[in-house]
Amino acid sequence: MLIATGCGTESDSAAGEGKALNKIAVSMPVIPPNFVMVMPWVAQEQGFYKEFGLEVDIVSLDSGVTALRGAQAGSADIAAVPTPTLINAVGQGGTVKGFYTYSAKLDVQMIVGPGINKCEDLKGKVLGVDEVGGFAEVLTKKYYTSCGLTQDDVIYGNFPGAEGQAIAQGQAVSGVLHIDEADAVIAQFPDAGMKSLVDLWDVVPDWHYAGFASTQEILDNRRDEIIAFTAANILAREFMADTANKEVVLDIAEVVTGVSRPILSETYDVFIASGLFPEGNGYPENMVNYTIDQQIELGNLDAAKKPVYGDIVDVSIYEAAIALVNARS
Repeated sequence: MLIATGCGTESDSAAGEGKALNKIAVSMPVIPPNFVMVMPWVAQEQGFYKEFGLEVDIVSLDSGVTALRGAQAGSADIAAVPTPTLINAVGQGGTVKGFYTYSAKLDVQMIVGPGINKCEDLKGKVLGVDEVGGFAEVLTKKYYTSCGLTQDDVIYGNFPGAEGQAIAQGQAVSGVLHIDEADAVIAQFPDAGMKSLVDLWDVVPDWHYAGFASTQEILDNRRDEIIAFTAANILAREFMADTANKEVVLDIAEVVTGVSRPILSETYDVFIASGLFPEGNGYPENMVNYTIDQQIELGNLDAAKKPVYGDIVDVSIYEAAIALVNARS
């Protein structure tokens, strides 16, 4: 199977009407992507973007923070952004909003090295994170503060996308890893004594994970393309959540992630069993509000700058996109 970063050319037909495809650029976090992030590639491989008149260029970057910065600087139309990063950006005056997601719920675990058996054991140790304010750092902080530790009690080691390798090499004692990422790195370094300390989706079930976001300028000026992108990903979500399509999804994920098929198969089964594929617009208001409050509690956001749900999410994009999907059938 061939996985490309763009689909079609400007001379291809859009939805069979002979129209030129509209180009949009999407920045995704982490190199290589994790299973949770493969939805846009599924949409691409299944022809859903082309059906809605799009040619999509997907670029993977080292973190969600970097992806957001790229979108704010104009190098991408859409960025896949951890929700805490989005909240903090809006709280600091940024004009960016989420509109759909590849997973509202967390799919990550706290992976640790030898000698770490409980939260308190992290005191005085080097913890592997991406960067301050990044996805892994915020969740790491949420975990160690749950047992009374503060940032002064730990040491951060910045290993964006390589926290597992850092643990294996003794450079850090912990890292927040996605399900497939954790299983893969534990299998890669069987003598390192790594293990999963806790499933973070159980620790913070209402924490909103991440989603697709754009600047207000893009949402205003390229609204039709953003709606079409969302519609294509709604179809991709439906395709992925149908277990009859599991093997096709694994075909795509195997190429995109580089993770072995048995690990991806187990990860897919967890997604189905735990309901990790998104529902509705992917931004449940209760989860977004909880995550806003958590940023204030963790000291990442000034309470005086607290955004509200409508500052974070543009619900009209999903409403227009689902209307497109329904009209299709």
